[in-house]
Amino acid sequence: MKLDARARSFLRESMIARLATLSGSGSPRLTPLWFVLHRGRIYMNTRADSPAARDIRGDARVVVLFRRDRSADAAKTLRLIGRAQFLTDSAVNRRMYVGAALKYHLSPGGIRNFLAGLGSLRERILYYRERAGEAGTIEVTPESVEWLDPSA
Repeated sequence: MKLDARARSFLRESMIARLATLSGSGSPRLTPLWFVLHRGRIYMNTRADSPAARDIRGDARVVVLFRRDRSADAAKTLRLIGRAQFLTDSAVNRRMYVGAALKYHLSPGGIRNFLAGLGSLRERILYYRERAGEAGTIEVTPESVEWLDPSA
């Protein structure tokens, strides 16, 4: 399924993907993740032993919710239904890291946020060190999209 221009624009301006997966016992799990849109697919970085990655290895069906929190249409949500896979390919991981750096760290808001948070840099380094593990990327291939508008 190819995403239309409106959906691609909405995704470029959204900052958080809310990834819904099913656990091995069939319970739903919602995980907020940073994401990058690349060639019509959604990419999210996580560890191989994360709950989301484990869930996807058991059941590839996912739902991803996106919102633009600081815009005129903040009430709108884009629901994407698709199939996911967990990839450990270093080229895919590098593409995700570069895309995330451009979107989240090297944007004007990202640079301001980084500078404002320099005081907590030591804690952030410890946080990421504690979460060491095999890095990978969740790739979601969209099968359908739907606009949700609570005012409708």
